[in-house]
Amino acid sequence: MSVWRRYLVKDVTGRLVDLPSRLLDRADDGTAPLPHFAGRCVEMVAAVIVGDRKAQARVTELAFTKLYFDQMGYVDAAKRERMIRLMLESCADRRCPPPSRSASPDGCAHLSRRAVAARDQLIREFGWEPKPAERDAALSRLDPARLRAATVEPMRTLH
Repeated sequence: MSVWRRYLVKDVTGRLVDLPSRLLDRADDGTAPLPHFAGRCVEMVAAVIVGDRKAQARVTELAFTKLYFDQMGYVDAAKRERMIRLMLESCADRRCPPPSRSASPDGCAHLSRRAVAARDQLIREFGWEPKPAERDAALSRLDPARLRAATVEPMRTLH
């Protein structure tokens, strides 16, 4: 069984097109830019797929995110760092003990407010809500069997 990633990006017409992971990786690690994305924020569908590449492959994770590129066409490092920081802050309330334990509620209330604020900011800056037709278009390209079963099994989405 294999695990791999696939990416789709919205082009200027709003259509979802493939973005090979090797090209995105090179733009992310600074070895080769994607000039047609220079200075842009693109809406992207990121999928983790598990299974046999020839049959029975299924999308196990699907995220609708925004990806920022710098003026050269590389993934914007400052934006990437901000996203990672917000992701870490969004987990701050997970350090609180379960409600049944007696603990300082003030510290947990602060952590909870901080985590909620980070999650909200993360969604605003780095997420997008697909229209049903966009979600179906992504699934038809990535996992047609899941699309047929979408009414039975809801899709798990990440930030």
